Amino acid sequence: MTDKELKDFLEYTANRIKDDVLSLIYDALVLHPELRENLNPAFPYPLKLRVGIINNCLAIEYIGPNNDDDTKFDCEGIHNEMIDVYDFLGIEIKHLKVMSLALQTNIENMSFFLGDSMTYLTDYFYDITQLPYEYLQLNGYVDFSKPTAPIFVSNTNFFWTDEDGKLKIKHIDFLEIFPRGKDGEVYYHDPDSLKRFASFILHYKVPTYQVQLHGKLNEFIEFINLPGITEPNITKFLSDNPEILQLAFGINELNPQVLLEWQYAIAKDNLKPDFLPIRMDGYADIMEFKLPDLKGNPMVGTPERRHPSFEIDSAIAQLDTYEEWCAQHINIAWLEKTKNIKILHPRRFLIIGHSKDFTKEDRARLRDIRDTTVYTYDEFIEMARFQLYRMK
Repeated sequence: MTDKELKDFLEYTANRIKDDVLSLIYDALVLHPELRENLNPAFPYPLKLRVGIINNCLAIEYIGPNNDDDTKFDCEGIHNEMIDVYDFLGIEIKHLKVMSLALQTNIENMSFFLGDSMTYLTDYFYDITQLPYEYLQLNGYVDFSKPTAPIFVSNTNFFWTDEDGKLKIKHIDFLEIFPRGKDGEVYYHDPDSLKRFASFILHYKVPTYQVQLHGKLNEFIEFINLPGITEPNITKFLSDNPEILQLAFGINELNPQVLLEWQYAIAKDNLKPDFLPIRMDGYADIMEFKLPDLKGNPMVGTPERRHPSFEIDSAIAQLDTYEEWCAQHINIAWLEKTKNIKILHPRRFLIIGHSKDFTKEDRARLRDIRDTTVYTYDEFIEMARFQLYRMK
């Protein structure tokens, strides 16, 4: 297939989907807006449509969230006989030793945890009990890369670790997969089945999707990338929109900017940690946000004497001061009496930088030598986005 043929095919497919599927769903929503509550968030008009003519199938991915007021959407596609549907989706798991089961069935409301992803998540304060999905699969997955009949994948997540040990997440709103014909021809819906597909999407219920909160998360992503953004700006935004933190970490009571007053004479200022989130056992931890862009490498020195940079050391030193306050019985008794917050041996969490800044070994070392768990902004945002997509 030439580039022009691919371009023509993409244009033809996008127009057919728009005219014979998406417009019907849109018209139905105008008449029955209550259908939106359980409609897949990639419909009626997706944020992006991705089409892949690959290996032995045609794959069409509908990517949300949609904007009900915007009928335009991007469409992109590839023709590559050397890749399968997992390559097309960006799910890079060939390096992992995991079990796969080839089933010719639709995949719905599932989460797959491959490689060290589960260890990674639980190690970084992720509450697995808050997962809104119906089915969880540890270190195994359903292989839908070689279909013999048309199937779809809906509301499904893949968590895995790449070859560098970093966490990766892929959310699939809706994916259609069609087997190629005997001679490699590409099959797609006929006009009648397109109408049936539109009716199916309208009546196919998924767990409730919070559109407004997704918009707020997008606003936060834009916000932290503004020039001149400060740490107090970030803390205030999250304090004003606590659902983002609640989603990301599975916590409810956040206690932002609580003033910690020293209860004895000391030549130190009173403290105000960003958040004192309450664990499931009723006790608070300490969570501090720094800037998303680091000034330099977070870990410096020779391999034998690797240590935190001044920037990271200063952030951790601030947590040390908070913990010093929490180590004094007179202080924590005052906190419980005046603020109704219990704290004892709190865990320490630092949100700073991006995933590319830290190696797995760097963060393990910070936990070992400085008792601090480091999250990066892209991890934090991805956790919130994952939880956000489906709230039961």
